[in-house]
Amino acid sequence: MGYFGCMSSRVNIHILPSRAEFTEINLASYVNSGCMIDMQVTRGGSKVVRSFKPDFVLIRQHAYSMTPGEDFRSLVIGLQYGGVASVNSLLSIYNFCSKPWVFSQMIKLYHSLGPEKFPLNEQTFYPNHSQMVSVVHIFTIMLSQKCSYSRQSMDNII
Repeated sequence: MGYFGCMSSRVNIHILPSRAEFTEINLASYVNSGCMIDMQVTRGGSKVVRSFKPDFVLIRQHAYSMTPGEDFRSLVIGLQYGGVASVNSLLSIYNFCSKPWVFSQMIKLYHSLGPEKFPLNEQTFYPNHSQMVSVVHIFTIMLSQKCSYSRQSMDNII
């Protein structure tokens, strides 16, 4: 029996689990030889780089964040490029990097199942911020005009 942590497998295979955050790994993927990962590990208080070819991965970290320096989509692409098997789909991990993309997939479910079975909150998508600002600006002008008209009518009442 082979062991994975404290679990045994039916086939006699030696499995060495490795755990790392995206910030601790670098990779290179090749067409013919797959993916090689360099992982920084701490041994005896010093950082050591360990290189290996992964058989499969389980990703439990978001691949993209709005925080500067937290865009790891290239690592997900590298794993896909190298043909590394994944417990959770690399395609779904990459797709979840964009919240509007995920919501657009949910809109498909909303239309196919109906609002009773799959309710969604109304949202608006703008391809960039400049279009959103112009719409908000027009709304502000209309709102301020409406307020000024109501003030005039209040003055007429008093």
